Amino acid sequence: MTEGVTSDSVLSDAVVDEEMTDEQLAAVAEFVAAIPMAVMVHSMQYAVVGANLLCEEILDCPVEGMLGRPVADFVPLGDRVSAKRIAMQLEHSYPVAGPPDLGRPIGALRRVRRSDGEVVSCWMHVGISTIAGRRFIVALLDLVNPVVDDTVHWRDRAERDDLTGLLRRGSLLTHVEEWITADLPVALAFVDVDRLKSINDAHGHAAGDAVLEAAGRRLQQWSSRSAVVGRYAGDEFVVAITDEPQELDSARLAESIRAAICGEPVPFESRLLAMSVSVGVAVREPGESRDRLIRRADALMYRDKASEHT
Repeated sequence: MTEGVTSDSVLSDAVVDEEMTDEQLAAVAEFVAAIPMAVMVHSMQYAVVGANLLCEEILDCPVEGMLGRPVADFVPLGDRVSAKRIAMQLEHSYPVAGPPDLGRPIGALRRVRRSDGEVVSCWMHVGISTIAGRRFIVALLDLVNPVVDDTVHWRDRAERDDLTGLLRRGSLLTHVEEWITADLPVALAFVDVDRLKSINDAHGHAAGDAVLEAAGRRLQQWSSRSAVVGRYAGDEFVVAITDEPQELDSARLAESIRAAICGEPVPFESRLLAMSVSVGVAVREPGESRDRLIRRADALMYRDKASEHT
């Protein structure tokens, strides 16, 4: 097995790794203990092999709970494509045939995902180091200062819908474009809340907002880590999913989404408001552009609305 960076392994949740010797494990543990800031070490196959207590504090995860896990578990889904680019840059900066540890580390403001799902920003410096005769990727992490953190907070707010907290249309489509650029399998689900105008007319706009908020929350709860959810328009949501091709079954996804949203009525004041949705799911075809995929999913949603909700 080569120790070089492979583009497929960076985003994969599966880790295929060579067994480490006791000497290497002890050397990595000694290495991370000696560094006076948060550090994570992982193999060239992207399995975490070492971290220190300062890293434990940042990720809210015990060191024992990190070991053996894929690095992707700690990278927000929307950041994995850029993480892949950094990994590929490292490969060129630290060639296997070159002198050990003479490459140039890469520093950047990055986001990491804690064990509770919260995403935090940190300054990260990433390089490749040889420990006990084996190459490892070493990442130093430092939480950003309050001024920068406040900037990141406001940027995050700008990317999210005020009512539902979901991604806005542009931010969601950026994720989709990144996946398509990386040629990943993608499915788009367009979800339209039926008869929202009738709900607004009968019970007021606050009732309509309650229905939209419930639809967004239920979609978010339904979605997996391989999905992003956004509010596309007033009464329309989009779920973008990247997964193994066999998992992207359009009919199954549509029914699962419908069941997740419409299983229970929405409580509003003293009433229970029934909710129904129209769903269209399109799975990306080989070489298909983002815009064409969007048009197909949107058309399938309107076809569902015409056939099921007339």
